[in-house]
Amino acid sequence: MNRLEQILARAEWNDPAIQEGIMMDVNDHIIEGTMTNLFYVKNGSVYTASLSQSGIAGIMRSIIIEILSSNHIKTVEKPFKKHEFLSADEIFVSNSIIGLWPINQIENKHFSIGPITRQIQFCLDRLKSGAEASLP
Repeated sequence: MNRLEQILARAEWNDPAIQEGIMMDVNDHIIEGTMTNLFYVKNGSVYTASLSQSGIAGIMRSIIIEILSSNHIKTVEKPFKKHEFLSADEIFVSNSIIGLWPINQIENKHFSIGPITRQIQFCLDRLKSGAEASLP
């Protein structure tokens, strides 16, 4: 699998305060980060990019989608634009190395670590300890 686009995109900045970049497709839909899958929460539902045309469906992305499903949290895979993404209540990214990173700022927009992000973190911690990944 060739990740050249992500490597080139990651080389676009050298500010240590910026930890991740956002990748978009040719139609200006947000697809993924340079090294992560993206999720956003809006009105209690979790959204992630449809990766049918481009992007990499990471292992942690699949685990998070399964956690959401097993805990009856609505998950929507769809193409979305930057304005939808920036109107989110919560944003987090994931990959198999970092697990889950809550996002607290994109450009000049600030986000809180919300309840759904915290619930997923709780479930991931339970999985790591060998327990069932369900909410109390």
